[in-house]
Amino acid sequence: MTLSIVATLRDAWGLFLRDRSLLIRLAGPFLFWPALALGLLVPAPPLPDEGVGEATAQATAWIDSVGQWAGQYGGWYLASYAVGLIGTAALLALVLGEGRLTVGEALSRALGIAPRYVLAMVLVALPVGAGMLLYILPGLYVAGRLLLVGPVLLAERPMAAVAALARSVRLTRGAGLPMAALSACTYLGGIVATQPILMLIDLSKGDGSGNPVALALLHAAAAAVAMAAGLAQALIAVAAYRRLVNRPV
Repeated sequence: MTLSIVATLRDAWGLFLRDRSLLIRLAGPFLFWPALALGLLVPAPPLPDEGVGEATAQATAWIDSVGQWAGQYGGWYLASYAVGLIGTAALLALVLGEGRLTVGEALSRALGIAPRYVLAMVLVALPVGAGMLLYILPGLYVAGRLLLVGPVLLAERPMAAVAALARSVRLTRGAGLPMAALSACTYLGGIVATQPILMLIDLSKGDGSGNPVALALLHAAAAAVAMAAGLAQALIAVAAYRRLVNRPV
């Protein structure tokens, strides 16, 4: 059975409509507010200096500046990343619970598997990030094959993080391209939707005297896009998992 992209997206939308009030209550504090806080309070990582000078010296200066930035602000990014992962795990638990769980119960289940879930997501991020550097398409394919790791950890018997990755790969065998397309909906969709907002933020900052109210609203819009992308990815993952776990062998 071939995985239908349209049918899977329709299933994901149906899951959102069913649980939208609880999903938004979870997504707000775990996906929106951390992203907004980072945008408002933590400067972005430094970019390579494109000024005149020898390439090696420029690279060394950039690495030094990134190291200084990480020492000062990296902890906040890690904390935001961890909070977002716990929130995503709670979203998955809530949706997989078929409406039987409260927000508190979903969060309790997420906290119960937090160490394995965070480790699994780090293991997913490494190959996906490497693939994204190779002209994006390999990264999307890997992301699609590993999209079911979260639902596997929440829906099936307790298993190690590496075993969950292997299980996702097995479940998506023969559906690599549809899964890559589904992962592109959130990965690329979020990036494309955020770019105009980030450009407006850069323009509003200007020489550093930008309107703080306008900047706050723009950062809130960027955080809302990030929240929507994260929520959509969780719903799509559950919808795809249910279709693939029940398909004929």
